[in-house]
Amino acid sequence: MPNYAHVMVLADEWLPEAREDFAAELEYVYSEFGAKAAEDVYMKVLDSVDNLRHFPRIGKHFSNMVYHGHEVRALSMRQTSLLYCFWEEKLLIIALWNNRRDEQNIKAMVQSR
Repeated sequence: MPNYAHVMVLADEWLPEAREDFAAELEYVYSEFGAKAAEDVYMKVLDSVDNLRHFPRIGKHFSNMVYHGHEVRALSMRQTSLLYCFWEEKLLIIALWNNRRDEQNIKAMVQSR
């Protein structure tokens, strides 16, 4: 199994915890569904981040949540969502969230980052 702990393509626009979320999701998909599925998820996330750079409002405001005073938005991609905000006019990925998890947990997690 590939080691996804060092997802190097991710720039400083990802919180370290968000990188860990991404690596964990890729490892899970790889172990449950194989390499092709993990590659598909990897490419879908990167394409979605690229879309956010060009169309920052495509995500929906997420449960009236704020991150250090910045509106948190969510872009859903089937089973996962990217939670993000704009910090000093730069895209900041806060978390990669598995949509099957309880929304209350994500609020506590985001506030702890």
